[in-house]
Amino acid sequence: MKKLLIATTALTLVAGAAAADVTVAGSGYFGLKYDGTAGRTTTLIDRTQLDFNMSKATDSGLKFHGHIRIRENDRQSIGVTGQGIGGGSVGVTAGGLDVTVGNVSDAIDAMALYYNSEIGICGCGGEVLNNGNFIGSSSQGAGNSGVLVTYTMGSFTVRASLQQPQGQVQNAKNETAISALYKAGALSVEGGYYDNQATGDKGYTVVAEYAIGKSNVGLAYGHSKLAASGNTVTLYGNTTMGATTLSAFVSNDSKGTNKTNYGIGAKYDLGSGAAMVGSVRKQQQNGKTYADLGVTFKF
Repeated sequence: MKKLLIATTALTLVAGAAAADVTVAGSGYFGLKYDGTAGRTTTLIDRTQLDFNMSKATDSGLKFHGHIRIRENDRQSIGVTGQGIGGGSVGVTAGGLDVTVGNVSDAIDAMALYYNSEIGICGCGGEVLNNGNFIGSSSQGAGNSGVLVTYTMGSFTVRASLQQPQGQVQNAKNETAISALYKAGALSVEGGYYDNQATGDKGYTVVAEYAIGKSNVGLAYGHSKLAASGNTVTLYGNTTMGATTLSAFVSNDSKGTNKTNYGIGAKYDLGSGAAMVGSVRKQQQNGKTYADLGVTFKF
């Protein structure tokens, strides 16, 4: 009987371990960046990143998960202070519902279409909101403490978030945000709203994107209460021809003297997760030109 109990316990532990999953994935880039700002011209850029993802499924159908990121970026080493280690997040998924707590994106930063206008290694250009005033997850340092709730049902996804940039203190001013995505064939439409009490900023955005074969075109609109640029409208597109993907965007602001920003980018697939990437963009508000060129890879 004793041997039977030991064997049963061992089998139970093995079965439980089989439901657990821990993966490590990496990415990085290196290259050159040209910055038209006075006193800065061409500089080296590089990044090394590791993502640790953990999950555990239960017999009841729940899936618990966790995430930690380590990033070294442009000579900012991890060091003894751990500045390259992002704060972790943990959560649980049940069917179409997911709740994640910790260093999480808010409902705007988690949008599927919001960053699709970006080009180049830097991932710059085309954003229609003041990115400094809505809160994303931090890849270096502890980040903010928050909760992101996501519910997906068929072609519809809705998100809600609460961020605590001032920490868990009495009368703290937090950020709340919501967003929703709907897909109908080749058409995707997404919108979001945030209210950052800590900065006094409020904003909203709407993005529509249509896919045509190996190409897509999108139109985005955004308004931030504190943005000096006022309202921003961006038209963007991407097309793939063989191993080459070409991207472009043009943005127009409702305020300011020079209201139009634009850029073009290209990506050549080297295979096995590696690519040559480059871009050039014009920032009309300050009259400066920015460019980058390098290699990106995944491992």
